[in-house]
Amino acid sequence: VIPYNLVEGLIAVLASVLVTGLATVFACYSVSHAKPAEIMRPEAPKPGKRVLIERIPFLWKRLNFTQKATVRNMFRYKKRLFMTIIGVAGCMGLVLVGLGLHDSIMVVADKQFEEITHYQATVTITSTLDDGERSDLEGEILSVRDGVSALVMYQQTVDAQGDDGVQTITLAVPQTTDGIEDYFTFRERTTRKALALSDDGIIISEKTAKTLGVGVGDSLSFMDADMNNITVTISAIFENYIGHYIFMTEAHYEKLFGGTPQYNQIILRYADTSDEFQDGLGNALLALDDVQGVAFVSTTVKWANDTLSSLNTIVLIVLGSAALLALVVLYNLNSINIAERQREIATLKVLGFYDNEVASYVYRENILLTVIGVIFGIFVGILLHQYVIASIEVDMIMFGRSISWLSYIYGTLITLG
Repeated sequence: VIPYNLVEGLIAVLASVLVTGLATVFACYSVSHAKPAEIMRPEAPKPGKRVLIERIPFLWKRLNFTQKATVRNMFRYKKRLFMTIIGVAGCMGLVLVGLGLHDSIMVVADKQFEEITHYQATVTITSTLDDGERSDLEGEILSVRDGVSALVMYQQTVDAQGDDGVQTITLAVPQTTDGIEDYFTFRERTTRKALALSDDGIIISEKTAKTLGVGVGDSLSFMDADMNNITVTISAIFENYIGHYIFMTEAHYEKLFGGTPQYNQIILRYADTSDEFQDGLGNALLALDDVQGVAFVSTTVKWANDTLSSLNTIVLIVLGSAALLALVVLYNLNSINIAERQREIATLKVLGFYDNEVASYVYRENILLTVIGVIFGIFVGILLHQYVIASIEVDMIMFGRSISWLSYIYGTLITLG
């Protein structure tokens, strides 16, 4: 559904007209009050002034004549200086947001299914099996194909209550924590510190903790199947990008619920992820009694990549807008710059400056101001990126928070271009 909100559109139009109108009024105010004779005469160039860098003899002496003239001219027209820096910084910021969105969005599937979870398939089994029947079924599953290892899990969807509301999450309980690092990597996102399941609390995914407004040491409550209120303590928050999860040990589950969980899943690891192997494995598993379904991680990865790649259109729109911003700002500023300094440029030609020397006299200021604008734009882009990522996240997915170093390079080159 693509809604057309006329109220928001009208607000955007009015804001644009207001800003443009105010800028026009301020620009025309002084001219409209001046005498006709003053307006007809060309505006006298602003006098040059000593700049701060001149008070540093060690540095000032090492500049040649044109470099000194460039530095003085930059600070001679302060409005143009700030407008150029702000315009370029805005361009760099938007470019970095666009490239950063691509980095943050397209990295989700890779991080989730390569760095966080390491299994290739999930087998849903009958939850009413006793220990012996489940052990026999696990043996049958492992004998279907060579090179397959398994971990028995219990997973149940519950509604958790936190400080900021209710969230539907998946409660996961592995049958054993021995070798669980082969299937899951539990770590903090910012410090990369490894985390471990304990019998005294639960670990919760980062997006879930943020949605519920809870942190380490806080309590979380949810209802069990018999509508009893269960309260747990959060011992750690782990990095996770797709889905809402809490993990606890079997011992902690028994302490809270008064019994062992009814294990209903077996997750599988194997090296061969070709379509032929997985099709054969899936058909063989579904032929077994008490196997209710098989889901392959590769299918989820394909779905995630297809879904997230559609957001690349937004990236292209942002990059196009940023390029237009820089083009319009710099073109207009340069037109004004040259128009105001026609006599100065003519004087330089009379004094014997060649065309390329006169051109570089103007270009050098642009290049220097653009570099300064790019530096400021990096900080603008980082702040905007964090805000935009937090704003566009959907409920079930946490986007990445970092920008690739290549994006900083590409952003700088695009802005300079």
